[in-house]
Amino acid sequence: MEAGLGHAASPPQHILGYAIRSRTRIYFSYIVPTCLALLVYIAQTASDLALSYQLFRQHAPGFGAGTLVLVLVPPALTFLLVITSREQRSSASSDHNKCAALALGLLRLMLFPFFVVYRFSMRLFWAVEALFHDDDDVERMKCLDKATQTSSIELYLLIQAYAQAAPQIILQLYFMLEQDLFRNYETSAVQALSLVFSAIDLAAITTSYHRIESQRRVGRHYPWATPQQVESHRCQLEQNERLCCDAERKKRESERTIASFPESERIMANFHARQRTDPDPGVATHEVHVRGEDEVDNDGLEQLETKALLHTGPKDNATDDDKLQVTRPKLRLWQKDLEDLDTIEVLDTVPETPPPPPPPVTAPPELPVLKPSDDGPPLPDLRRTVSDNEHRRSRRVTRPLSQLETFKDMLLINAQLYIKEHVPRPPKLLIGRINEEPNEERSPLVARSPGIQTPKDTPLTPKDVVDFYFPRPTKIVNGIQQDDFAGRTVAFFGWIAFITMRMLALSTFCVFYPRAFFIVLGVHYALMLACLALETRCRGSWNRTLFYLLLAYVYIFVLLEFRVCFKSIRLWYGGFLMLTLVENITMTAIWYDNEEFESWWFGFIGEWIVYSGIMFVATLIVYYCLLRPRDVSLIVEDAAPPASEPDQSVA
Repeated sequence: MEAGLGHAASPPQHILGYAIRSRTRIYFSYIVPTCLALLVYIAQTASDLALSYQLFRQHAPGFGAGTLVLVLVPPALTFLLVITSREQRSSASSDHNKCAALALGLLRLMLFPFFVVYRFSMRLFWAVEALFHDDDDVERMKCLDKATQTSSIELYLLIQAYAQAAPQIILQLYFMLEQDLFRNYETSAVQALSLVFSAIDLAAITTSYHRIESQRRVGRHYPWATPQQVESHRCQLEQNERLCCDAERKKRESERTIASFPESERIMANFHARQRTDPDPGVATHEVHVRGEDEVDNDGLEQLETKALLHTGPKDNATDDDKLQVTRPKLRLWQKDLEDLDTIEVLDTVPETPPPPPPPVTAPPELPVLKPSDDGPPLPDLRRTVSDNEHRRSRRVTRPLSQLETFKDMLLINAQLYIKEHVPRPPKLLIGRINEEPNEERSPLVARSPGIQTPKDTPLTPKDVVDFYFPRPTKIVNGIQQDDFAGRTVAFFGWIAFITMRMLALSTFCVFYPRAFFIVLGVHYALMLACLALETRCRGSWNRTLFYLLLAYVYIFVLLEFRVCFKSIRLWYGGFLMLTLVENITMTAIWYDNEEFESWWFGFIGEWIVYSGIMFVATLIVYYCLLRPRDVSLIVEDAAPPASEPDQSVA
């Protein structure tokens, strides 16, 4: 395990690889992000509401209604997801009754800005409270746990970024570019504020959630999860960590136990000596050729040659595996013949005289008569019971089957001899059990001395018990740590540059070519949906499929590893970034070369698209080469999953 459970579940305790104090970590991981997020939310919500009012005053009711609807959609979606989630309903009903929980949800729906501000205020309060306690103090840890307490408000903030901020940018940019040079100054100023803070909010949320699924596999949980889900997730990770430690301990103990077993050294020494040295010409290898004749369905004769390798080891230190007392298919060796094996010419199983030859092809279908013997009447040949054509057809069918049976027997003999020669077995003391009665529960693997009776109620001493460890099936779960403050900052500016380039390219292309704009978005959406279907193999219920439809909409703007753990993260991010860069450059080149501009704004936007793309590529290189979070690997118990796992809702 490369990193502990706490490193993956909590914010990192280092910046640029250097460890920082607890107070510094509280400032950079709790206080500063909370203050900035609170200011951005207040400015964004206020500017959107004010912009809607200004658009109604400016006699643009369509844009004003669209701006207001985008503000109200996120709380409505959050309310629907919470009341349709079984986990969220049970968590709310445990604190209040169902009517009170429903009333509280409706109150949050109507007064959602105040509850969001209250959420940020509580987080800021407990983060500041933690500063007044000493390092590694229990009270400080409790304050930080309260500061990171989960809430459904976090789900609203996630939905707000992609259901309000992203379409709001497209809508307001389109409205601004459609206007002439003589614009309303107040409306333009509010639109600028809305665009800036919407882009900041979208970049901040994307920075926090762009690799959340890989982080969640190794310790992080969703910020809106219920307390029961958080506790279950934490207990599961702690149990996996204990299993890893227990497996290492038992492995070391079993190695010491086997090393202390009195017969193990001599057995392994004999085995390795037999592997290192060449076989003694006086001992060992005999080749027995048995040549006989076999009949196939009384229709003909088949020549059969069986070759077996028999090995006998030294008599003084031979183990049970070296003693040849078994019966082979098609070959029977008697114990009395093993002493003089070199002189065997014909074995007992081979008939002394071969059977009579088959009848000729032109033989009549009647039963022929065998040659009469001296002491009896002539007898019919019972082997011929069918016609000649049927005889040839039966011969064609049965002869390959008989050859396959012979080949199978030869493979079995070779495999058994190879295992005996190259694979050592543990001594019988390790695989014997003290209790062989079928009605009683079997005891652990123990060692019993011969001739000593052990009563049922007598406790076993350490000398009697052999702790032979059988490992459990495990698997390795790969994930990443959370970004430190430096990595989060660089990633934030990178997403700002990417979102600026993407939104400017889409909105400007929509001004000149609205029909082609929707075609490009439709093709991109269908391609992302196909990639999701290929990644998940189209497994899941209808609510999972509905979620994939919404996630493909998010992939129009940015890429998130959310509820879908990418098997090849480099392929996903590399393909998505190349696709969006090609789309942005192509759309910009089309309208920049073919259209005549009525304002200098379009030339400025074209330059900003290029500069934003260059800045994004630069930040991507710096983040990936220098500030990328370290990988985390956990060894977990590989329990067989059920036939159909229940799909979890987004909430």
